[in-house]
Amino acid sequence: MERQEFQKKLEELGRLAQARENRLRAEEVREFLKDMELTEEQFQLVYAYLASRLVTVEGYVPAREEPEEEAELTPEEQSFLEQYQKEMEYLTFLEEEELLELCREAEETGDGGAKARLTEQLLPEVLKTARSFAGRGLPFGDLVQEGNIGLMLAMETLGLRPEGMTALDYLKQEIRTAVSQALEEQQTEQQAGDLLAERLNHLGDGIRKLSDELERKVSLEELSIFMDMPVEEIEDLLKLAGEGTGDGGDNTEEG
Repeated sequence: MERQEFQKKLEELGRLAQARENRLRAEEVREFLKDMELTEEQFQLVYAYLASRLVTVEGYVPAREEPEEEAELTPEEQSFLEQYQKEMEYLTFLEEEELLELCREAEETGDGGAKARLTEQLLPEVLKTARSFAGRGLPFGDLVQEGNIGLMLAMETLGLRPEGMTALDYLKQEIRTAVSQALEEQQTEQQAGDLLAERLNHLGDGIRKLSDELERKVSLEELSIFMDMPVEEIEDLLKLAGEGTGDGGDNTEEG
């Protein structure tokens, strides 16, 4: 199954749902995606995706999720958590009805004071969200910071929230989105670093093997032919590794 083709199908399915007032039947979804040859597990993920987009899928019953065990924090992270909680002790938290009224005021008037109070009210939500993502690659303090940034940005886009979603749900969603995106970016960078390390190791192995065979330093051109790799790519990798290209730039040192 091609990722791009599947993504395109999901977008078309989203437009179909929008045309039907965000309601679809599970049978319709299966019929729409029949050419994708999805497994039952994959269909369940599609239903969950649609539900996250506020699409009601008749006949879909979400599976009960077992609560995940929270990751253990480092001593530094635990200290940060306790300090954060201590700083929230002075706040008086509103009941849900009052909180919804504050959301309405912040959205309709754009009053800075209302936004500031609403931000304070949602600090525990930031903490809760960061705690649920702890232990996945980013320090706990960074997760909290990303959640706070997501909250502040969402305050400025309240009027652009999806139709049918309350302001409170929108703010909570944006907090979670900000934290999860920060983790995704970190993981992407880590994967890129791992891939680069793999390519450098592969190049080093090639240099050693060819040097042993020829019993001398090898040129970039020889290495390019041996490894079926462009000279420019080898040069770039050597620069990233901090290796020289040998005498006169014509030979390559053993990596």
